[in-house]
Amino acid sequence: MAEEKTVAEVETKAAEAEVKEAPANKLPVNKIKDGKYADYTEHDLLTELINLEKKTVKRTGIVASAMMVIAAVVLACAILIVPKVLTTLTAAENTLNEATTLMGELNDSLDGMNKMIANVDKVLTDNTEAMSDAIQKISDIDIDGLNDSIKNLNEAVEALNRVFGNNGKGNR
Repeated sequence: MAEEKTVAEVETKAAEAEVKEAPANKLPVNKIKDGKYADYTEHDLLTELINLEKKTVKRTGIVASAMMVIAAVVLACAILIVPKVLTTLTAAENTLNEATTLMGELNDSLDGMNKMIANVDKVLTDNTEAMSDAIQKISDIDIDGLNDSIKNLNEAVEALNRVFGNNGKGNR
């Protein structure tokens, strides 16, 4: 293997090579023989390497600049967006806590309503039975017998009035 050279050494050699004139019979750039640059001179190969290295340096600089811009945008987004996201998440957490509390209170209220409905149902059942008993007792009253008793009482009171001579007038 050939010795490894720094970029500065290669550029220095390239500058010296540019000072010298290139041979008059330059070969075409794309002429490759059996997968090798056999027909190229050392000067031509070094010139191609330097040109390729310059293009690579430019492209690397462009990529590095683009990466720095992307990193700056990501950092700016992180600085601007992360606090807002944290605020939103905190608000969402508070809302969920309040909703959980309200659900617990609603559950307690529903339990109370279920107990109240059960009590109302019991009261209605008890009152229905009492009403049925009262209606039965009222229907068991002998209205005809009661009317006869009132008629007999009325006749007795009239007879007493005649006996005592008030004829329906009281002593006042």
